[in-house]
Amino acid sequence: MTPPALVSLILATRSGVVRVRGALSRIGIAPLILTLATAMPLPVDGGRSLLGLPSLCVFYATTGLPCPGCGITRSVVCCCHLRLGEALTYHPAGPLVFLWLTGAVLLRFPLPAAWRRWLHALPLSLRSGAGIALVALLFGIWGARLGGWLPSPP
Repeated sequence: MTPPALVSLILATRSGVVRVRGALSRIGIAPLILTLATAMPLPVDGGRSLLGLPSLCVFYATTGLPCPGCGITRSVVCCCHLRLGEALTYHPAGPLVFLWLTGAVLLRFPLPAAWRRWLHALPLSLRSGAGIALVALLFGIWGARLGGWLPSPP
């Protein structure tokens, strides 16, 4: 392959990446996550895996301990299938993550002007504080699991 052809191939590949990145920034990643979670079957093997695959968690594989997000994926999948009880057994914060993703999807649609004014009136610290609170909740649940106050997911 000649250098100019190689350069045009690299530019074509980069423009494709830019197009995909631009589309994801317009529609967001939340619709993709919820679509995949809805398309996935419920956890199998007693709730130990999705699609019959082994755990891909590097933290669990190296330490043998559950990570802070252990069970979140299975919990969101159960929420997408309207199995709230099962979702809570996999991770107590899973339904909150599901609601957060659903809210992110709904905010992509055109909202009535009054709703937009209300959302933009919220202080930025409150809007970003919700994400920080969710991460703090994940680590709090993780500490409770490690301390034995909450059971680890199956």
